[in-house]
Amino acid sequence: MGVERNFFDKFGSLRSVMKKFLQILAVFVIGVAPVVATNYAPEDIIERARSTVGTAEKLDALVTLKLRATLEPAGTSVPAATLLIFARKPCSQRLEIRVGDMVETTILNGRKGCLVRSNLEVGASQMRVLADAELARVRYTTRQFFNFYRPDFKNGEKVAYEGTHSYRGHRVHKLRYAYSDGLETIRYFSVNEDELLAVVSENDIESINIGRQVIDGITYPERIDYYENDEKLHSVILHQVQINKPLPAGIFEIPSESEK
Repeated sequence: MGVERNFFDKFGSLRSVMKKFLQILAVFVIGVAPVVATNYAPEDIIERARSTVGTAEKLDALVTLKLRATLEPAGTSVPAATLLIFARKPCSQRLEIRVGDMVETTILNGRKGCLVRSNLEVGASQMRVLADAELARVRYTTRQFFNFYRPDFKNGEKVAYEGTHSYRGHRVHKLRYAYSDGLETIRYFSVNEDELLAVVSENDIESINIGRQVIDGITYPERIDYYENDEKLHSVILHQVQINKPLPAGIFEIPSESEK
């Protein structure tokens, strides 16, 4: 369905927030300073960290996920957005970002994905196929919902130990996760408590988990604060988390041209 160009131009500020949000959807972060480099086995650090989130049985049994949240930009005129995320193991996701009557929906179904922009007031929409880089990013974030710190060996991700560091008064282990195509994520785990304390994406987006909520034996944050160059970008407040509940039929289907 055709839509005037100026309507979709209004997505500009939302799209910039959306782009950053997609890049950091499963990332939790802040910077650190090196202290000492002692060798530890990454797999041991990861398994201890996983145990602080839930039992192995609970984490491995996670198949479907539904998140309802609010994205609140910091210090800008951009309005808050509502987020609705559906995910299914191994690689299906639907992310809806809504500001007023404008909705941007990203759909991933295995190796296919699309982006749909809609104006609910006038009933107009546009759809396009995700570019290769966009598709790779959404596939990556989807896997992170279910991996719980384990590297994605099946798709070539490797993890390396890079010593202990100081992070806000805590000693942490630094693990670097990397794919052959250059996509990297750094995670920092507490030496004493084994918990994940920070994560940084390859584009230096930082985030901090605030609060705890336990959903059916799995721990999630109540809020996630995101930063870039020490400047706060936005917060994502998780209002509802549902795990292993039936998802709506066809939720991950890619719309056809006639359905746009």
